[in-house]
Amino acid sequence: MAKVEFERRIEKAKRGQLRPVAEVKAVDVENPPPLYEIRWQTINVTSVVDGVSIFGKALVRLYHSEPDTVPGHFIGHHIHEKDLVGDVNDAQDQEINIAKKFYDSGQPAFWGIADPAAAI
Repeated sequence: MAKVEFERRIEKAKRGQLRPVAEVKAVDVENPPPLYEIRWQTINVTSVVDGVSIFGKALVRLYHSEPDTVPGHFIGHHIHEKDLVGDVNDAQDQEINIAKKFYDSGQPAFWGIADPAAAI
């Protein structure tokens, strides 16, 4: 079921139909690179502890960009489960920094896109 939820949200993103803040928001408009956060608030998860299934919900975040250098492309840089234990802001900043590193490391090669000028 989670796979379907991910696919639906990504398809909405490709069509530009995500609802601001509830489903997508800018991460940091003041500092490059321009990253966006796609948000899943209630992904169903199952954990098994001592042979017992425990059902719950997970918050998932995907950081992506839509750089001008590769028009028509949506580039996912990092996805993670948001943890609400401890210093939530610091943990989120660490995850965003991972996404920025993937953005930076992929930029020279246009993130593996063979023809950067071609739209999807």
